[in-house]
Amino acid sequence: MSEANKEFTAYVIEQIGWYVYALRDPRNGKVFYIGKGQGNRVFAHANDAIVEEGDEVSQKIAIIKEIHNAGKKVDTQIIRHGIKTGNDAYVVESALIDLLYLLDKDGSNDLFQITNLVKGHDYQTLGCMSTNALIAQYDAEPCPEITEPVMLFKIPVRWFPQMTQEELFESTHGWWKVGERRNKAKYALAVSAGVIRGIYEIDTWRPRAKGDRGFVEGEKGRFGFSGTPSSDLDKYLNKSVKHLYKVGEQSPFKYINC
Repeated sequence: MSEANKEFTAYVIEQIGWYVYALRDPRNGKVFYIGKGQGNRVFAHANDAIVEEGDEVSQKIAIIKEIHNAGKKVDTQIIRHGIKTGNDAYVVESALIDLLYLLDKDGSNDLFQITNLVKGHDYQTLGCMSTNALIAQYDAEPCPEITEPVMLFKIPVRWFPQMTQEELFESTHGWWKVGERRNKAKYALAVSAGVIRGIYEIDTWRPRAKGDRGFVEGEKGRFGFSGTPSSDLDKYLNKSVKHLYKVGEQSPFKYINC
């Protein structure tokens, strides 16, 4: 069994303040965790792979256990110290995690494979995004006139830049209490906070069935569509459609040219 990493003395703790750290696997050199803390927080993660009975073993803990079982110590690195507050440390930690996901979200490289269960503080609103997405978040241009037969869907979860295509489609394709008029729509547009965030060409519709998200036995009238992402209407992507809704309009979907 490996020895524990040497901890900071009280004097060192007093000097370094808040910090952001990385845990690296000495067997392959890969960074597998980014964290923030003060005191001896970095060593608590590096040295402690104890899992209580019934607890789920995270990927991070599994790697630490493997390192210890190989007779080695987790490589602990302080990326930045002397950070004044915990909130500032959150920002640095989140920015590093966002950068690594931007470089390779799957971690299929020789340098890192991040196991953080949370991608970073406020990553959904302040995290990595394209410049176009950032502009759309704060000052989206009005959508030009929509001339195609489409349906606008106010998705039930707020869009965020790291949302996957699968997550966005799952929120958009169903399940809606729509009538036969749905069959006239050629495209479905995902709308979040008044901005178009996804565009799909509709193939077919079907009623919600057992096994589908939110299914209730005996329910009628809720449908979902199958379809594929479409680039045909990219001119509408990241554009605001707030002007198409009346004040107080509550319906989660809207027909246009249908």
